[in-house]
Amino acid sequence: MLKGKACINCRRRKIKCDGDRPSCGQCARSNGSFEDCEYPGAGPTRTQILEERITHVQTRIRELENTADRPSLVLHHPYFGESSPRHTSNPIRARASPGSSSPPSSTSGSPASVHKGSNLLDAVQEPPRDIILLLLDVFYQHCKRIGFFLDIDRFHQSVILPLPTGHHARPSPALLNAVYLWGSHLSSPTLDGYDEKGFLRNALHHLSSDLSGSHPQRVLHGIQAEVLLSYYYLRYGKVLGGNYHAIAAVSLSLSSGLHRIGKPGPVGPSWASTSSPGSSAASLSTLVDGICEGEGVDAFWTVIILNNYWVAIQESHSMFYNIQNVGVDTPWPMDASDCELLKLLPRNGTIKRFLEGTELEGWSVMALHAKVAVLLEQATVLQAKNPPQFDSAAYITGKQPTLQPEYIHLDMLIDQFRSNLSLLAQINPQPAERDTLLIVEMMAHVANIKLHALLSSQGNTYSRQKCLFSAQSIASLTQTISSTSAMAADPIVGVLWSTACEVFISELQNPDSVTTGNNAQWSTLLSSLLAQMNQFSTNNLFMKFLVYRLQKNHAATPNW
Repeated sequence: MLKGKACINCRRRKIKCDGDRPSCGQCARSNGSFEDCEYPGAGPTRTQILEERITHVQTRIRELENTADRPSLVLHHPYFGESSPRHTSNPIRARASPGSSSPPSSTSGSPASVHKGSNLLDAVQEPPRDIILLLLDVFYQHCKRIGFFLDIDRFHQSVILPLPTGHHARPSPALLNAVYLWGSHLSSPTLDGYDEKGFLRNALHHLSSDLSGSHPQRVLHGIQAEVLLSYYYLRYGKVLGGNYHAIAAVSLSLSSGLHRIGKPGPVGPSWASTSSPGSSAASLSTLVDGICEGEGVDAFWTVIILNNYWVAIQESHSMFYNIQNVGVDTPWPMDASDCELLKLLPRNGTIKRFLEGTELEGWSVMALHAKVAVLLEQATVLQAKNPPQFDSAAYITGKQPTLQPEYIHLDMLIDQFRSNLSLLAQINPQPAERDTLLIVEMMAHVANIKLHALLSSQGNTYSRQKCLFSAQSIASLTQTISSTSAMAADPIVGVLWSTACEVFISELQNPDSVTTGNNAQWSTLLSSLLAQMNQFSTNNLFMKFLVYRLQKNHAATPNW
């Protein structure tokens, strides 16, 4: 290739670059150990800029985790004033007109107070009412797959209020544009004149100004916007950008004390306690009602799930660093109908008790999702920082290498979790819950593969059997997924399928007398997974990249 045209990763490592796009061969074969494959242009690259920002945010997270004393955090009823009625109507059928250009009210929460924090809020042009309703309708169909944790009915009522963008009764501008962004991205066909780039620019523009402003829900809305943007960047295969917004969500959740909801004592920093005149303020531990506190609980666990997705994708350390020492006292998320029970649950060591196998709470679908995300993170981190020791003498003599105690314990936890899932499958959940439970079950199998993959490659028959069982289970579960499923929006699905593919590829490339007779079966299952990945890769560059990487790394496999 021409001099000076190599990608940045190859240039740094002084290795030959083939110039392939979107990812060169060296970067594709790195299995995530390299940064995004980027080619040099004028000025600092996006990677370099984001690296600086990520370093800053990671330093901030470490500071927050080591902070012992926290002043109290004040939040408000998220969408309505104290005297406002509670709307329970179907959000899709609401008829109010959003984005009105009528002058702001002089009551509390008016845009006048918002403009003091940001003089650019009124510069954002929202789509007309009919387009907004279309975008919202598409977004709601997929929102649970991309980390939306706010109460949908209340959120919708606040979106369609006939008030300008930036009014305190409406969602924060960054969140509004992040929602419109996803609605536009998932719309088919796309809406003329309302492309993703405009919504993305608006969302990024308002992120920092929203947090420094006086919106009563700037913390939760800021976290929600960061989560949606992280998933969006991941879907486009922009690992560094997605990682940056995930780290920002982690930082916000820790700084606002969301990991200690309900625990007596101070829970948040003073910068988040500013209230607007006349608003109905309440501390995080005594929010207006169960739904409000439930949103805070859901926000924290949504960030945990997002964080642990990134751990599994990058096979790196958690962005929560030492979460066990920091302590998580927020209870597991519950169904909306059970939110009043939150105050009755234990409020200490939630993750610690789960990993010790001593807790009995957390059986909602979202709680199961959070739990399996913790197991996936534990398996990934344990494998990376403390790989199992291979006993070569035992291998030569035909004995099985001995698993270390932490592996045995985590292996038991994963098996126990999977066993409990099989019991819950008999409950006949709602369609949206079925999708989540399907992902949860596949994540449990991937946690199993992550834990045993290295030992399997070293000749441990027990680990090899567990990896094959989990890969077969993932392939079997995948056959139940329709091409129109909302699961297509969830970026983790591609990671789960590619992990199972790697197991089958390993068996096909390294057959032995035990499994040679099953090669046709492994090849068939591999083909079925790849076919599903290709089907789901429409408008999903991350999925396309995973398929491309599998094909490029394993071109010699008989199935290709």
